[in-house]
Amino acid sequence: MSEIVNETNEQSFKKLTANQVFKQYKDEGGTLNFSDFLTREKTKGVFPLNSNLNEEINLSLKEIKKNKNMNKTFFGFPTKTLVIAGAIIVVGIVATAMLNKKK
Repeated sequence: MSEIVNETNEQSFKKLTANQVFKQYKDEGGTLNFSDFLTREKTKGVFPLNSNLNEEINLSLKEIKKNKNMNKTFFGFPTKTLVIAGAIIVVGIVATAMLNKKK
């Protein structure tokens, strides 16, 4: 019986914000202050956050994990861009050197 009550409480926590859950706790006669209550709930594994926010975070994390093969960067620039820029510079130097030799 207590397992059903705990599951129901956890499901209701997932739909409410931390403040709403704390208010319910206080209405039921709880004596902890908000920070202690929140710490206790987090250690139990119950995160009294808005469920929509949790879903958004989970979707974002899944998307990031899918795109793990993102372009590598060097000093914040994509390596493909640096290779192209480097090639242009090398071609410019070679062309300048060839033009100066012809004179």
